[in-house]
Amino acid sequence: MKKTVTVLVTAALLLTALAACSRSDRNDTAREITVSEGWNFAGGFYPIETFVVNTNYGPAFYMYNFYETLVNYKDGEFVPGLAESWDISNDGLVYTFHLRKNVKFSDGTVFDAEAVKRNLEVIPQNLGKANGSYGTVTTLFERIVVVDPHTIEVHLTAPYYGVLKDFTLIHPMAMVSSHAFHEDGTVKDDLKTSTLGTGPYMYKGDTDGTTYTFVKNPHYWGKEPETDRFHVKVIPDNDARLLALRNGEVDLIVGTRQITYDGLNEMKASGYGTLVSEGINYTRYFGFNVSKAPFNDRNVRLAASYALDKQRISESILSGIEAKADSIFDPALPYCDVKLEPYGHDKQKAIALLEEAGWVDSNGDGVREKDGVSLKGEILYSKDNTMVDDLMLAVAAQWKEIGMDIRLNGMEMTAYYSELQNNNFTIAYGMTYGSAWDPYTSITNMKPGQKSNYAAAQALELVEDGSKIINALNVTVDRNEIRKTYDFILREIHDNAILLPLSYTKEVAVYNKSKIKDYTFNGQLAYIDIAAISLK
Repeated sequence: MKKTVTVLVTAALLLTALAACSRSDRNDTAREITVSEGWNFAGGFYPIETFVVNTNYGPAFYMYNFYETLVNYKDGEFVPGLAESWDISNDGLVYTFHLRKNVKFSDGTVFDAEAVKRNLEVIPQNLGKANGSYGTVTTLFERIVVVDPHTIEVHLTAPYYGVLKDFTLIHPMAMVSSHAFHEDGTVKDDLKTSTLGTGPYMYKGDTDGTTYTFVKNPHYWGKEPETDRFHVKVIPDNDARLLALRNGEVDLIVGTRQITYDGLNEMKASGYGTLVSEGINYTRYFGFNVSKAPFNDRNVRLAASYALDKQRISESILSGIEAKADSIFDPALPYCDVKLEPYGHDKQKAIALLEEAGWVDSNGDGVREKDGVSLKGEILYSKDNTMVDDLMLAVAAQWKEIGMDIRLNGMEMTAYYSELQNNNFTIAYGMTYGSAWDPYTSITNMKPGQKSNYAAAQALELVEDGSKIINALNVTVDRNEIRKTYDFILREIHDNAILLPLSYTKEVAVYNKSKIKDYTFNGQLAYIDIAAISLK
């Protein structure tokens, strides 16, 4: 009898253990999600993303999960990040950051003032020629001073009105373990297969070349996220990405570059969770090359503005999600609430402007000409997805109605930027830098001759000493002077129809409601924030 009881008890305990393991496995799986990405992570995980480092920006959209900045930006306010507080000297030349204590990087090393100093000192050299293209403050570093283990001073060569905003930028201001750098400040290959930040998640090289797996950072100092680990499955095609969501291979897709509005509406109708951000991320726009015919003619640029039916494009191709844009920046952004008279859709006015300037269709082929020059051009653009192709086709068709022959030249992203940087375009389709950088960085990159983006650099091309205006702006802290300069720049762009705004983008998400309860967009909308996921 005793032997029988012992066997029964042992069996019961074994069954209980197996059941507990089974429950543990199920719970573990339930706390694991898969997101989809169009680009791979072959370039590694250093937060500074330039084409010297990487041929695509895939990793950039996930860096927020691994790295943190001294200052965060949320709901239009600067809030503590890895710095609990900061002081600014009266002359605007010294920023003193008081750092959080008891913070470690994912490799176990201590986050302190020495680590901050190391990071800030190597950023300019690792940005290389791109230094200043992703925030101006890194061009103004004079010296970085460690006051004590938890206090650091950043001394600048000149005051700058956008310092704090620049310090919120994951790219390039994220803090990385000092073990990531060689003695000369260059980046070790360790960051090809690992992340070395203070954020809630980390990567340890777990990939099959298509799917990358990320786990919780055991040293994370903040609130523990609900998701234990996540996978990023690389699926370049938008339709295939939606199919993967339907098949249960993927649980979440975030970003307008990943899903079209038609796709979003289709998934919503099928019962999937969908979200549209309240805030505006980018402005879509067309940049005219004012140094090349026929867009060196102001009347041609004005006619193109009046001919564009932004409302129709918004309602059809953009599903009414993106509002038509009448200014290059969202007026809600700092210093951007300049009153401008919109160029409403007026086809007859567009035609009258062209004829007034001598552009006529003399041979009846539907294309206007003047002095032997045809009203022709092409839109240079990066082929991100089919929605962008549709957008370009619609715009070209509207311009054709007034006698403009506009061809499309869509290309792979690196080739597109190469053409931009070499000034090889007549019209360039682009977007502003986005909510993380606008308007500060976008304005800085409007300096004439700014080779990183010749389309934006057209903004002040017609202004004598245009670069001096922006250089002066970037060492001004007087709010009235800053506002006056913004007023001048935005009016110059508008009055001369140099950059033609099309729409204000929002970010979108679609998710599997059986696994995910909700998702909250990050304060920097383009970044995918796994810690912001609420699970069922």
